Amino acid sequence: MNVSIADGVVRRRAGPWTPAAHALLRHFEAVGFDGAPRALAIDGEQEVLSYVDGEAAGGSPPAAGDAVLFELGALIRRMRDAQEGFERPEDARWQALPNGLSRDEVICHNDVLGQNVVFRDGIPVALIDWELAAPGPRSVDLAAAASWWVPLRPDDDVARHALPTDRRPQRLRLLLDGYGLDAREGRGFLDSVAGVWRSWHEAVRLWGGVERREGWRDAFDGGRCEYLAGNLRWLAANLHALGERA
Repeated sequence: MNVSIADGVVRRRAGPWTPAAHALLRHFEAVGFDGAPRALAIDGEQEVLSYVDGEAAGGSPPAAGDAVLFELGALIRRMRDAQEGFERPEDARWQALPNGLSRDEVICHNDVLGQNVVFRDGIPVALIDWELAAPGPRSVDLAAAASWWVPLRPDDDVARHALPTDRRPQRLRLLLDGYGLDAREGRGFLDSVAGVWRSWHEAVRLWGGVERREGWRDAFDGGRCEYLAGNLRWLAANLHALGERA
């Protein structure tokens, strides 16, 4: 997706879902939540957003230490709490991932992966790229964060991102603690992680392989479905051990 940044402003291609996402971002601004960009305008086929200063994680996070997990969980919780009182537009159209987890509890970011988390001084402070925001259960963004940051995926993939693999259960517990999810509430959490991976697999298959949408098409052609299927196999093989030790 083409993105231009100049003079503290980000311009990106807009879609039918952009007005709904901007309504949420305007609500965040109104309640003083500083962990998201500001929605400035929709200019023709482009959305205009404020630039969030900091360092996006990208391929390798600017900080991979255990403390990051607690702070990321806390950031996601602050985003959740900031939604209190948000009135969804009656004509809202969200770009919801296909076969997503059921339950309409909050508006989920749906893409809390490395490139969408902004750091300052080694601390995660904001979430960017809200085009996949959509109603869903509270567990979704925490599950996506766990899959990337704990990390809950194969070691050979994790090696590309400089994340530790020797203490996954402990890092998962830090993420959940930062959010405020106790051990009893977190018992079914790993099932949510698998559900998120399956939803992403279906999105790439449908939007990239069948509908051939921009951006998603490249992901499908680049083997993303196979990558996600591999992650699901790894998670299924390790689910029991992770759940016992978290």
